This record gives sequence, C-alpha cells and structure tokens, in this order.
Amino acid sequence: MVREEIIDDMDKAREILSTTDCSIVVVKNGTILTKKQGNGIKPILEAIEELEQDMKGSTIGDRILGKASALLCVYAKASGVYSKQATKTAIAVLIRAGIPGQTDKMVPYIKNMNGDGLCPFEKMLSDTDSPEEAYRILKKNLK
Repeated sequence: MVREEIIDDMDKAREILSTTDCSIVVVKNGTILTKKQGNGIKPILEAIEELEQDMKGSTIGDRILGKASALLCVYAKASGVYSKQATKTAIAVLIRAGIPGQTDKMVPYIKNMNGDGLCPFEKMLSDTDSPEEAYRILKKNLK
C-alpha cells in the first residue's frame, strides 16, 4: 500500500505540472524542493545535482517519463513518481525498483524534438537497466 504522504505529494506534483510550465517538480512531505523548466533530461539532472541527498524520499513529478527519467528517479531514491505521460518501459523501471508511480496517459515511446523518431536519451540507455550507469551516461552526454 502506498503511504498517504506519497499520494499527497503526487497530487501536489500533478497540480504544479498542470498549472505551470514546469517540466519537473520535486515534492517532499508537502514541500516543493525545486521546480525546473526545460527540455529533455536536463531538468531532472539539474535537480539531482542541486538537491543531492535531499531528493531521497521525495516524489518527483515529470511532465514526460521515459526509461531515462525513470532510471534517474530510481538513482535519486525517489519514494514516488507522477508523470502526465509515461511509457510502459518507464513504469516497469519504477515497479522493479518498488517505487509507486502514477501517470495520466501511457505513450508507446518518447519522441525526439522533431517528433519523427525515438528520444536520443532513450536510445543511449537501451542497453542498460542500471540507475548508476544511466546517470553517468546521461551526465557525460549532456555536457
């Protein structure tokens, strides 16, 4: 059973993502730790670097959740994840890690910026299921 605080934090993340132009929000015990705007994986990487250990036990709200961002949520030791849209692969990553997740819409895959193919971050991580390796790969390739 999902703890009530996590459900409350997911509701808060849903509200913020629905009423602002943020792409990511980190909520812990009803408090907003950070909100970020931006495209791709950069906002969640920035939140991880900024908050470090404070992200542990938080709920992450991400506008679009693919495998890359799901692995980063596991890496950050999130207690819950809410996303407006997510892939089955991303939800599977959360389930394997024992992290409750909610999404409003399932999508087959995360598209690239042009909308004509797979997101490059998803391609980069196609051969790994390790949150630590995913973090290293994404950090190195985002410089």
